[in-house]
Amino acid sequence: MIIDDYAYKNKLYKVNPNVKFAIGMLLLILSLINPYNYISLLIIGIMSFVIVGIAKIEFKDYIHFIKIPLVFLIVSIIMILLNFSKDKESLLYSINIGSLYIGVSNESIVSSTRLFFRALSCLTCIYFIMLTTPFNQLIFVFKKLHLPDIVLEISMLMYRFIFIFMEEVADIRKSQELRFGYINLKNGYNSFGLLVNMLFKRMMIRYDEMSIALDMKLYDGTFYIVEED
Repeated sequence: MIIDDYAYKNKLYKVNPNVKFAIGMLLLILSLINPYNYISLLIIGIMSFVIVGIAKIEFKDYIHFIKIPLVFLIVSIIMILLNFSKDKESLLYSINIGSLYIGVSNESIVSSTRLFFRALSCLTCIYFIMLTTPFNQLIFVFKKLHLPDIVLEISMLMYRFIFIFMEEVADIRKSQELRFGYINLKNGYNSFGLLVNMLFKRMMIRYDEMSIALDMKLYDGTFYIVEED
């Protein structure tokens, strides 16, 4: 919700979305193919400066966005960093467990470091697009790229239902909390089960309501996307 809010309120909102998307994708491709850490660091610095300094995204929120995938990235990097070997000499630092040595080698340090900065630079490019370009503008960009209409329509419906889903979850949970549904662990489990059951029913009701609204507007199976002036 915060990302979507920033996409509409940032200082780069009125910049041509084609330009923003092109810059983000070019730097993303460069991040993927470049073998040098200093280039990745340069891209991270540029994207972060544009996001925080020019688009005026709150620094604490930007760091919060980065931290979410960063946890999974660090876990993955640790798995790449660790090597299992029977030869202690091939490892710089190691511990012995049975007949195996677990440690790090020079090659694993180099590859994991390169992967970490490459992934982080790609992440900042993606956040640049997400935080400065609203979803409706991205749809126009994708349409100009001649993505199939069915892909665009499914994307629009998924985007719409994300907010419907979150709204329903918030309403149900607030109602349960007012009835002390999460006062202890046992009640919490029971309330969560009821929430899932009720959420499914409400989502089906909202789907039926949307279908009726589309039929009333003579929906013919195609969403006609018209670019804003």
